[in-house]
Amino acid sequence: MLIVLNPQSNAGTALDRWQPVERALRERNTDLEVEMPGDAEQAAKLVRARIEAADGITPDVIVAAGGDGMVNLVLNALMDPATDRPRRGAEALVLGAIGLGSSNDFHKPMRRAAVIADVPVRIDTERAELVDVGKATMLLPDGTRAVRYFLLNASMGLVAAGNHSFNHARGVIGWLKSRNVEAAIVATALSNIATHRPLPVQVRGSDWEHAAPITNVGVLKSVHFAGGMYYDTPVTRADGRFDVNIWQAAGRARILGLIAGLYRGKFSGSALATCYRDSVVELRPAHAAPLELDGEITIVESARLEVLPEVLKVCVA
Repeated sequence: MLIVLNPQSNAGTALDRWQPVERALRERNTDLEVEMPGDAEQAAKLVRARIEAADGITPDVIVAAGGDGMVNLVLNALMDPATDRPRRGAEALVLGAIGLGSSNDFHKPMRRAAVIADVPVRIDTERAELVDVGKATMLLPDGTRAVRYFLLNASMGLVAAGNHSFNHARGVIGWLKSRNVEAAIVATALSNIATHRPLPVQVRGSDWEHAAPITNVGVLKSVHFAGGMYYDTPVTRADGRFDVNIWQAAGRARILGLIAGLYRGKFSGSALATCYRDSVVELRPAHAAPLELDGEITIVESARLEVLPEVLKVCVA
């Protein structure tokens, strides 16, 4: 078992949270290897080196220890854009995770039995399942194309802007982030709502289109996002579909009401909600805009999102 640890997760508090988890895991696992790469590039190299050393037959687990961004980094190191499958040699590898981040949406819903020292842990290969992976093919502002994969969700609009602000939080919100994550998320949301303008974007599926300005569009493989918010739509990790949840353009008060509902898992009944289900979605904003994938931001001119059904084995509980 290889654990790739990001000690800077959750405003630099991850290492303190990791230490009691490591002690408990070492009592149970004699083959535990822990690496703390200096940056994202080194983390990806560690994962790919492990893949190259694998025989494709012997089961092994690579564990992303950090936030949802760390899970996304390991996912993209595992996947091969040439085949949209795990890289050669990774056929028997399983993706696990230890939630040392702020939101830890990958771990939701959490099982009490899969928590160590208040940290969610998903490393049980006996509970691993093949899950869908989202693929984003993005046109960047410089005219180049890039491919990224995601396990949880993609978004464009208010949520993407909020993720970008939260990831780069400074000052009061940065201080709050290291002490009370949910309060920091709420403060970030309020700040972004105060300056938000509806985003003109064309959202197109296989046989439908939504072309009006929006507050946000979420393309989901998990209903959980931004800490404590969650949708009431039916997507599952292996159903071959996205939920496409659009927040229609609205004033600040109505957006606040919608967000309050999302903390109670209420969305589809809102007058601002438009919901679709599809396996392919295209996003074409009127101008370059942030696209969020599992909490990580890329500025794009457009993006095509598609479901890759049951391509990766993941520890799901």
